[in-house]
Amino acid sequence: MIRKLLAAAAGATIAYGIGKAAKRLPLDSWERPSFKGTSVSLVSGAQLAGGMMAGTLLTARGSIRGASLVATGAGAAAGYIDDHCEGSFAAQGKGFRGHLGALKQGKVTSGVAKIAIIGAGATVAGICLEKPRSFSGLIAAGVDALLIASTANLINLLDLRPGRALKASGMVALPLALVQKDGGVPLYALMGAGTLVAPDDLNGTTMLGDLGANAMGAQLGVSLAATLPVPARLLALAGVAGLTLASEKVSFSSVIEHNRILSMIDAFGRP
Repeated sequence: MIRKLLAAAAGATIAYGIGKAAKRLPLDSWERPSFKGTSVSLVSGAQLAGGMMAGTLLTARGSIRGASLVATGAGAAAGYIDDHCEGSFAAQGKGFRGHLGALKQGKVTSGVAKIAIIGAGATVAGICLEKPRSFSGLIAAGVDALLIASTANLINLLDLRPGRALKASGMVALPLALVQKDGGVPLYALMGAGTLVAPDDLNGTTMLGDLGANAMGAQLGVSLAATLPVPARLLALAGVAGLTLASEKVSFSSVIEHNRILSMIDAFGRP
């Protein structure tokens, strides 16, 4: 339990330090328009990713340590590219359909690069977790990789309103952390860093961006893969994939706004 608390403390401390350092730097390129049209900073994404990785590095042990660092680092790197380098690519796209459509035309978008980077990180993470020595081990590693990559993408899809991605991740991370033993350490790093950035995210002064949301989703995905038995992982993967496919047709924001309970949860904590 001490290591879990240290992970949360380290995550929050590093996130706080990154935030303080960012205030002393000219970071105009990190400003983005919010859904309300106001200007918000993407710095909380760097705070969250840095806090999670530092907390995991300093306190986690075993295969989940390497798997979390690789997957979360890949999610952060891919998210940074999408946040800051999208205009440098030959084409732009929206959603899987848009990005894959551009790829069919021989054009690489930032989304395609993100899929490749997150996919590679998730694959390495799956191998770290399973250390496959048989066909069944390879299948398990493949399921892990798909679950990690899909969760990274889904959490990013939820980051459209203040606090939404953090709440969704916390609702999964907290019960998962309570039932895990050593494997729960990265989740405490996530919750520590997430708690630190939550007030500014809820107030709409900062946002996670792709960097923070993809990193958080990857960290969450690794913990799901490390905790659940294969049948439960397959069920979780089906749910995550189903929601991702649904997002191509349905607006999550619209669904939430028209459901009284979801709307109350979504609005909780905002000014």
